[in-house]
Amino acid sequence: MKYKNCFYLPLFLLMSLSPKNSKALDAGVSFAVFSTPDGSPYVEVNIEVAAGSVMYRHIDSVQMQAGVDVLILIKSGEKVVNYEKYSLNSPLVRFPEALLDVKRMRIEPGDYTLEVSTVDVNDSDNKDLFSKPLTVHFDGKIALSELQLLRGFKPDDSENPFSKNGFYLEPLPFNFYDRYATLLAFYAEIYNSDKSIKDEKFRVRYMIEKELGNGQHHLISAGSQEKAKSPIDALLVQMDIGSLESGNYSLTVELRTLGNELLTSRKLEFQRSNPFLDFRDGALTQEVLQKQFVQGLDEEALVYCMKAISPLMTDRSDELKEILKEKDPEKMRFFVFRHFAEKDANNPEQAYKNYMAVANAAEKRFSSGFRNGFETDRGRTFLRFGQASDVVHVEDEPGAPPYEIWIYYKFPATGQNNVKFLFYNPSLAGEDYILLHSTARGEIQNPKWERELYRRNSREYTDENYHDATTVERNSGRNARTYFEDF
Repeated sequence: MKYKNCFYLPLFLLMSLSPKNSKALDAGVSFAVFSTPDGSPYVEVNIEVAAGSVMYRHIDSVQMQAGVDVLILIKSGEKVVNYEKYSLNSPLVRFPEALLDVKRMRIEPGDYTLEVSTVDVNDSDNKDLFSKPLTVHFDGKIALSELQLLRGFKPDDSENPFSKNGFYLEPLPFNFYDRYATLLAFYAEIYNSDKSIKDEKFRVRYMIEKELGNGQHHLISAGSQEKAKSPIDALLVQMDIGSLESGNYSLTVELRTLGNELLTSRKLEFQRSNPFLDFRDGALTQEVLQKQFVQGLDEEALVYCMKAISPLMTDRSDELKEILKEKDPEKMRFFVFRHFAEKDANNPEQAYKNYMAVANAAEKRFSSGFRNGFETDRGRTFLRFGQASDVVHVEDEPGAPPYEIWIYYKFPATGQNNVKFLFYNPSLAGEDYILLHSTARGEIQNPKWERELYRRNSREYTDENYHDATTVERNSGRNARTYFEDF
């Protein structure tokens, strides 16, 4: 799984490689050259050893530990100009986890080779070697450090070795974003802008491009910000990659004058895996499905979930009903997984958990005794459109059964404002309220809703023609239209 050395592996090969399928130590290395405020350059080396590629030994019946011997060499030709040699050990853990480390090493300007060798302390034949050219060049002109990809960052003023400029920076040595990642973050530093720019400000532009091969690329997203010139400045940016499909990409950062003259730039390749973003049914094999969360759902949970998502179905409602009739667990698992993968390709399981939490709330709140709460009209409306902005609940109005008016001040589903739903309980049985009328486009719209609500007083209408009448006389405390129109 040598992502760090090859950015153009065919995707089918990339997907088949994993630490668990290989005995080779899988050590990801990334590095960047920075400078201290006094102008002394140093190289920062980030190391990550994949948990599945290193041997963990049990310390006792519960805890285990792994370790690697690390040798970092900075060489000018065959001459070693700086080095670090140490053992990197994991904490005592119950389950294997990745080993992470960062080293910062002083270095003079020049051209070098960076070598990082790692050897499993529990298996000397399990080793890895990283080697790449390293250039250190600061000439007093404006400069941009190498780009450092991050899994994430958070404010932190501690002495943690991964903390810098008030932030904890979690590196991404493999330059690989898996399907759970929704944000790309990167860190870089800008030097000597105060000595190289006439204007008081300059522009930083950053872009993500998809690498198409043969030197071709396609712009995916871009951003920019203005910076005031200074001796040294930090750049910490995050960009949305939730909708990036699987493939090879590049991140480019440019420094430009306000007149758009290019001053300097850096480029970095990375890979993205997002297998459920736009998959076809044929690509979701039984082998893939067995590794997903739906495999842990029994038939009862699957049926419950299928019923819970039915209010959201439009073009697949017939398919859902047919699968529910068959009660084939594998077909239900496929349907449920496909649905939530389309909702959140990065984390279908979390989308499932979030939705079922809402469905369970609807089940508890709107249960009628005859069907699940989310199968009632109020429950289905709640699942489709969310919590109403305001609710008018009436139980004791003369001539009318219990009713509720839900008001949505903003209704994104149709772009309308001040949308209302009127539910009523003509049978007086439990909590099974029925949708009688709504102002939402595409929902039930009954111009005679008021007559239906007050049908016990069917002769007290306001129109001369009984059959065409839509309203009733407003007496005896009949307030439904007032509530419906005035809220």
